[in-house]
Amino acid sequence: MTGKRLRSMVWVAALILLPASLPLRAQDAAGNVPARGASSVSDQTIVDNINAKLFADSTLKTQDIRVSSQNAVVTLRGSVATHLEKAAVDRIASTEPGVVKVVDSLMITGDAPPAPAAAAEAPKPAGVTISAGTVITVRMIDSIDSSKNQPGQEFDATVDAPVASGSAVVIPKDSTAKVRLVDAADSGRMRGSASLELELISLTVNGRPYEVQSGYYQEHGGSRGQRTAAATGGGAVLGALIGAIAGGGKGAAIGAGSGAAVGAGASAATKGSSIKVPSETKIDFTLKQPVTINTTV
Repeated sequence: MTGKRLRSMVWVAALILLPASLPLRAQDAAGNVPARGASSVSDQTIVDNINAKLFADSTLKTQDIRVSSQNAVVTLRGSVATHLEKAAVDRIASTEPGVVKVVDSLMITGDAPPAPAAAAEAPKPAGVTISAGTVITVRMIDSIDSSKNQPGQEFDATVDAPVASGSAVVIPKDSTAKVRLVDAADSGRMRGSASLELELISLTVNGRPYEVQSGYYQEHGGSRGQRTAAATGGGAVLGALIGAIAGGGKGAAIGAGSGAAVGAGASAATKGSSIKVPSETKIDFTLKQPVTINTTV
């Protein structure tokens, strides 16, 4: 056998055996051969299988998930609540036999920014009203002298006894108070007698100031050191402010404060031609008008 004939026989054998070595390519229902690399599982089968697995999951079956497939490329549309649910749907779709690619277009509703909350109304301050007629006892820090101090001057004091409403303390002890000198005269003026008149004008409670209107604390003394309203010690009350509260105005009540004080027993006193209110003197003032105290801190 010549070499030329032998080579011809080899080529014929190769041509006969070549088709058997090639992989068979499946045909679809219409007899078409799918493109190389495409799945042999139909798109409808892929969609049905994925939907069945989603429905078997108690959480995913309640979500809006729509599955479609074209040439084994699966597209997911709709929405899920969380990233975890989205990942679970992706896993089910991508591991389904026959699927060559997954296009995930699912939205996550749980990631949507919360709707802006309506602006809350500012809470109205809670307040307690202290009625007219309430007595507020203050202890003087500054001293006052009718012969030296002028009307209009203000003096520091503190609340000596807490003021309560029911079981709640509204004005604590040691709250800051301001007292104003309304009128002052030494003997030889105003018909020869010394006089002094004070009023409570403000309180500071929990750092917040409140203007107040009170009756007057008044002291009168004779030109020779005699007093028309003397403090007898031990917390004696010099007088009531009934006239001032009832609208009698300035001077309607004489001596409306307490003349007694703790410790050395300091009290307003007439010395010579003037009236002096030493530091530590306790004075009672009666409110002429109600005042509302904010109880929120």
